[in-house]
Amino acid sequence: MTGPRRFRAGRFLDAAAVHAAADANPRLQRFMRTVAAHSEAGEVRSRRLLEHLIRRIVDDVGDLHLGNAVNRLERIAVLRDNIAAILDHVLEGGTLPEGVRVATLGEYFDQLNTEMRELSRPREGIVGDAPLRLADDAAQYADSLLREFDAAGGGTSGRHVEPAAVVGDAFRAMPADRQAALRRAAELEPAALWRAVAAETESGKRAAVADLETRLGGRLTPDELGRMRTAVDDLGRARSRGLQMSQARLTEALARIADPDLRAVVAGGDVWLTQQLAVHNPEALSTLWRRFRDRGGRADDGPGFRAYLRHDMVTYGRGVLGEYSAAFSLSSIELFLKGPDANVKVAGTDLVGIGHDGWVWLIDDKSHRATSVGGVSALTDNLVTNLRRDAANFRDAIARLQRDDPGFTPDPRVLDAISRMEDAAAEIDRINRRGSASTRPARISRALEERRLRLRVTSAAGEVREITQALRDLGLAVEPTGTPVPLPPTGGR
Repeated sequence: MTGPRRFRAGRFLDAAAVHAAADANPRLQRFMRTVAAHSEAGEVRSRRLLEHLIRRIVDDVGDLHLGNAVNRLERIAVLRDNIAAILDHVLEGGTLPEGVRVATLGEYFDQLNTEMRELSRPREGIVGDAPLRLADDAAQYADSLLREFDAAGGGTSGRHVEPAAVVGDAFRAMPADRQAALRRAAELEPAALWRAVAAETESGKRAAVADLETRLGGRLTPDELGRMRTAVDDLGRARSRGLQMSQARLTEALARIADPDLRAVVAGGDVWLTQQLAVHNPEALSTLWRRFRDRGGRADDGPGFRAYLRHDMVTYGRGVLGEYSAAFSLSSIELFLKGPDANVKVAGTDLVGIGHDGWVWLIDDKSHRATSVGGVSALTDNLVTNLRRDAANFRDAIARLQRDDPGFTPDPRVLDAISRMEDAAAEIDRINRRGSASTRPARISRALEERRLRLRVTSAAGEVREITQALRDLGLAVEPTGTPVPLPPTGGR
């Protein structure tokens, strides 16, 4: 028997958002003051404890909700299969299956309606009308939270230790006039000054600086206020970098990197990208480093590697968004045999689906900034290979389903689509090996049309609006499926 599914939604919470919410909520502020008053670690421990509690509770509520939603989706799938089996049997000319009453079909629809309605009501979907209970014993639950916090070193260490040394270094690096303006503000309004430095968001910083300037009204000259604002920005950026990457975390990340050149690049690299990737996904960092070096990148080119990382992340993100957007935008497709996934760099077709009219769509998404596409290797040079690979994968999937459930019967439309793909692959392979090259595009297009196969280029996250005549000769067409997604300048953080 397996345990409950864990989704760990709390780990996706941004620390800055948690802190900003705590600073803006009077009840959470009182909580932190109370904890700080009864703890030797003071405010540092209280802020860490609050973040730990929020993440753990989001974890537990998320598990409760998502686990319930998954179970409900599984029940919906069973109900839909039961209804479809009954309707298919009747539409094919038969009577109701043995043992099935007319009322049974109505009951299935009522159950399906209830499950779908509850799925769209988040709280009711978790617990219905009952109180939300994360544990049978509230005291035991609270005790488990504190034990987990203390076991993780929450009272004395952790990711969000206030980077006092980093802030101090930033202060000492300032010109003397900025230091003087900052000291003057600290003497007059120390708490308001620290709120401005420690603000986690741009809007929060603007509000905190405005409040500080109001409190200092008339006590600092305009020049001093200007130098103080610049100094607050400098300290805030230094503090933010220190929170993102402490020396302890960086040392731990560097120890996991075997390549000495990569280790040196990370040590002197950008805290927002290179070092964060080293901490959170060192395997991906190593893979990208190997690709960077294989393409001629120098072992000591830290800025070049950072640019390569950013470009890779942006193009990867656009590809994932493009596939999913295309899948949800192509209303002509009734059934996907190959749906979107996160493996956008794997060679082959992106999507394969069956339309309402029975035609099979072979789709490659081009979500980039170019307005015209001149090459779609997945649907041209590699079309035969991809048709055969996809057809084989579909047959393997059907075989697995039949092994798991001997009563499973594949949809005849799916079997027909797979056969047409296999026939098309064989015919196009023959065309590629025989006959005049000048007539090849027209013969390939005719072979696809005879087997009711369409080649499509989608552009869900880009601006592609046209393809070359050579691609049109093969029967390709463009299906714009989304709005172009603007990207920040490449020099951004």
